[in-house]
Amino acid sequence: MNANPLNKLRSAIEEVDSAIITLIAERMSLACAIGALKAEDGRAITDPAREAAVVANAARLARAVGLPEADIRAVYWQLVALARNAQIREQHLSLPTPG
Repeated sequence: MNANPLNKLRSAIEEVDSAIITLIAERMSLACAIGALKAEDGRAITDPAREAAVVANAARLARAVGLPEADIRAVYWQLVALARNAQIREQHLSLPTPG
């Protein structure tokens, strides 16, 4: 078996992985901006209904392209948790220090 086609495919996967990481970083940045707006409005970080809607939308998109919904739901619940944790960290960093 010629390794060249294998290496080309692996290289393509690395490029896709890089794009995915870049998009996750962009998503986290947007989540932090949302968290800042929530803090300004005195709103809670967690919004279970919104989180469920995001995951349901991802499952619907997955179904449309033939991906396994349950697996995509799991990935998106993890993304939601990352966003929630980023919002929590940002709020804690922006709190005034006592003194």
